[in-house]
Amino acid sequence: MIRMPRRRGPGTGGSLRARTLRAGGWSVAQLVVNQAFRLVTNLIMTRILLPEAFGLMSLVTTLITAFTLLSDIGIQRSVVREPDGAEPRFLRTAWTVKVWRGALIAAGVAAMAIPVWLFAPALARPDTVYADPRLPGLLLMAALAPLLQGLESINKELSQRELKLQYFTLVSLAAQILSLVAMVLLAQLSPTVWALLAGMLVAALANAILSHLVYPGPRMQLTRDRAIVARLWDYGKFLMASSALTFVASFADRFILAALVDARTYGLYFIAQLWAEVGRLFIIRVADQVGFPAIGEVIRDRPQDVPRTFARFQRVIDVFCLAAFLGALLLGPWLIDLLYTPDYAVAGHYLRLFSITFLMMRFDTMNQLVMNLGNSRAMMWISAMRAAALCLLLPGGYMLFGMDGAVVGVALTPGVTFPYTYVLTRPVLGPAQSRMALVWFGFSLVAAALVVTA
Repeated sequence: MIRMPRRRGPGTGGSLRARTLRAGGWSVAQLVVNQAFRLVTNLIMTRILLPEAFGLMSLVTTLITAFTLLSDIGIQRSVVREPDGAEPRFLRTAWTVKVWRGALIAAGVAAMAIPVWLFAPALARPDTVYADPRLPGLLLMAALAPLLQGLESINKELSQRELKLQYFTLVSLAAQILSLVAMVLLAQLSPTVWALLAGMLVAALANAILSHLVYPGPRMQLTRDRAIVARLWDYGKFLMASSALTFVASFADRFILAALVDARTYGLYFIAQLWAEVGRLFIIRVADQVGFPAIGEVIRDRPQDVPRTFARFQRVIDVFCLAAFLGALLLGPWLIDLLYTPDYAVAGHYLRLFSITFLMMRFDTMNQLVMNLGNSRAMMWISAMRAAALCLLLPGGYMLFGMDGAVVGVALTPGVTFPYTYVLTRPVLGPAQSRMALVWFGFSLVAAALVVTA
């Protein structure tokens, strides 16, 4: 249980402790709903489509994510941390920036279809997803998704600031249901990768419409305020570089492996990564939607309480990370064998190796603290180190130990920045928490060695 200092917030609906606990409950509910539908959808579609379809769609969504992170100036985090982030003029200006950003992302994704169509078939191996003739068309259609995401109401970010996460659960549930229905219906008519794309677009459209109908807050309209835009840019310019590097650190594995392995192995890797994402997203969701706003409020109002608040939150994250590690390690292969056909059995072995990443994710909360303190420049360097590590560990592991080495390289990447964040956060955390972080790091390295050699 997360215990926060008791304090009535002005118009926020109770003490920080009560609001954090309530928000945490809704965040968990939303994640359970999202992942349940995601996994059910995956199980249904794997019985209709071949593994190659999931590898192809994974590359498409990764390209969209690339453009999204390359243009990320931290609008959501600005709404959360700025003193006037809940004011209508700030929100409308931020929404205007968000709309233009969505249009630019869509244009970039659509433009990528041209070089893929012209050069990929000649340069890529014939059995890889890059050489698939459907890829250019998928990119053109998929460009609609970021356009719709840019139109989502900024009141979504306002609800995060105020820890009112129940709306996320309701909107997400509706979008997931509509997406699943669309995929299953289209797959019955045409059991191809286009069914997966249809589901993604239906979900984006539903989220865009419902965001304006469900989330409380001012009505959105295009507004330009140069002072607010300048503040968004001043905070976000380093975050944009950080987000670009974060993309490399988080998704370069998909681009690299797509060129190294055949489409079937790539699809099996994606299935294992999908299940690892269940635990990873749970931890990220709690940290990002609950921990970041709560600690942000403490930093704004009671900076002297930051070490105590962070310590209580870190203990919760530690429990989640350890539980996810043991679950993937002990139950991963069994789960894949239980739910999938024998064609997908190798994904269970990959999932077991992915268990290492949950131990390394424990230190992501320290990165969050660095960002919450406003040090976006440091976040840029953190992302750069992780990006460089992935680009070295993945191909190096593959060259030395094959696919197993590549998976382990990906799993170890989140932990490489610990020494740097340890130095940055030690003055804030104090001696006791700093010693605990060192103990965790040593334990994580030993456990990772045992997993690899077992």
